[in-house]
Amino acid sequence: MKKLTLLLAALMVVSTLFAQTCVDDAWQCLRQNQAPKAKKFIESCMESYPDNAQVWLMKANVYINLYNSDQKKLKADPNYVPRYPEALTVANEAFVKALQLDPKVQPKTGMLGAIEGQKLCAQPFYDLGVQALEKKDYQKALDNFLLAAKNYELAKSNNAALAYFQAAVIYKDQLKDNDNATKMFAKSVHSNPNFVLGIIELYYMYADANDTVNCKKTITKLLAVESAPANMQSAIYETQMHYYSMINDEANLLAVCDTALAHDSSEEMVARCANYLSNYKAFAKAEEIITKALAAKPNSFKLNEQMGYLFYERMHAIEDQVAELQKEKKWNEAIALKGSPELKELTEKAHEWSQKAYDIESNHLDNNKRLRELKLKLQIPVPQELNDMINSHMH
Repeated sequence: MKKLTLLLAALMVVSTLFAQTCVDDAWQCLRQNQAPKAKKFIESCMESYPDNAQVWLMKANVYINLYNSDQKKLKADPNYVPRYPEALTVANEAFVKALQLDPKVQPKTGMLGAIEGQKLCAQPFYDLGVQALEKKDYQKALDNFLLAAKNYELAKSNNAALAYFQAAVIYKDQLKDNDNATKMFAKSVHSNPNFVLGIIELYYMYADANDTVNCKKTITKLLAVESAPANMQSAIYETQMHYYSMINDEANLLAVCDTALAHDSSEEMVARCANYLSNYKAFAKAEEIITKALAAKPNSFKLNEQMGYLFYERMHAIEDQVAELQKEKKWNEAIALKGSPELKELTEKAHEWSQKAYDIESNHLDNNKRLRELKLKLQIPVPQELNDMINSHMH
């Protein structure tokens, strides 16, 4: 039995030595910039030593060199067709396999270690994802972004957040897979808790799913962001307004509107604030901020459109009261309210402002549909041009 054990040990030593010899052959080729020749040696090694970590690690280095060679030629000649299109994927898989076989595997002099190699694969995978995205090859783009994300995580790089974000957008917009989109947005935020865009997108995924518990958690993450980018501040305020409007928190909604306008008094922000306020039926505050903004920019489509929307919502608030009275069979009160001067005045004002907005910009579907509805209510002839504009959008 002892002799058999010694024989097996001897065979293992001989096998390792032979494996080391063929690894050395590939290594010498790489040192002489002969990656294709190194590929032949290492593939021969793989047939004889499929479970040797050193062989896998050298294979990874060979394929990284093949990938870099193709990229160099492609940069010099955009029409060059890569000889080894899968080289990066093969290299990455080989780095992973080497680590699985021996977590302490060490590279030959001048070669990449397994972990270092995986880290270096991250950016090329991300770039391949972008290229595939530009060609509308969404599955290939997704695969590359996910590989990039995993490799960035290994490198403990915040870039993992962006790679997961790109994957999430593909799931959401192209594959219509909201479950996986939500998971990827969550991974994006986990990779970088200060990634504002990822947090905002994650919030809206939860909001669309009516998941108020996770909406609250995500808003908390958003408010905890350190040094948010200046160009994202307005989006942060808008997300807060959406949340406070959704949970019927009037005090915080009004407070955020004031803070947002103090930070950004542009017509865009005024219009956004007014829209949330109108939806919440905070009509007086909405009218106040629109009127103030209109004094400076009377010909702004956004502001005129929002004023029309404000009166439109006020009109509908009274119509809702009429419907409620009818439901309670309070017929006389319902008839009186339906024919009231207040309802007529609100309808006329909604029409007036919507018409002003239409005269400024006639190619806005929501305003056009609203204007046609108001004309019909007021028994005003609907111009064929307005119908044509609406129909062109619908088709």
